[in-house]
Amino acid sequence: MKKSTFLGSAVSVLLLFSVISYSKALIQQQNPKPNQQAAQVPAQTSIDTVVTTDAGTLTASTERPREVTPTAAPIEEKAIASETYTATAYSLHGRTATGVAPAMGMIAADPRVLPLGSRVRIDAGSYSGEYIVTDTGGAVKGHRIDIWRPTTRDAMRFGRRAVKLTVLELGGKRRNTARRPRTVSVSPASSAAPATAKPQKN
Repeated sequence: MKKSTFLGSAVSVLLLFSVISYSKALIQQQNPKPNQQAAQVPAQTSIDTVVTTDAGTLTASTERPREVTPTAAPIEEKAIASETYTATAYSLHGRTATGVAPAMGMIAADPRVLPLGSRVRIDAGSYSGEYIVTDTGGAVKGHRIDIWRPTTRDAMRFGRRAVKLTVLELGGKRRNTARRPRTVSVSPASSAAPATAKPQKN
């Protein structure tokens, strides 16, 4: 009884492997075009163990290489747990700390907490969304942020409130903002001292 149960399970395992290999062959025939990314990456090989039955015993034998086509894994965003920040709004025009003109979707933050270039998600009612840290401020220290708004009226309407902030991607270090030394271009006419001829006494 045990021998027939064992033999039956061995046969069912063999049938399962044959069905899987047949379905793979059928899928490959239906989709003859290989993935373009798979064509660029060299194929890797792995080892399949072929199971054979010999006189009622289950043995593993004959290893044969099988090509494995790599699949592109989806990129996952590793979000840091959301924290509570104190948010205000501002409406200044000019240039931000990163050198770009302010626009919707930009915030000012303490670069020691949220480096410039960081991408964050803010939960603040109708102001919720993804923002990029592009500016700093003298009063923006620690867990405080300043959301840029196009008008002073919008900034006043926002007021001061507690918001949930989730870091999606930390930015790099603050870029080097050292200025080049000023160079003065001198024209040849102005560089030469005017030569005045003194009359010689005879």
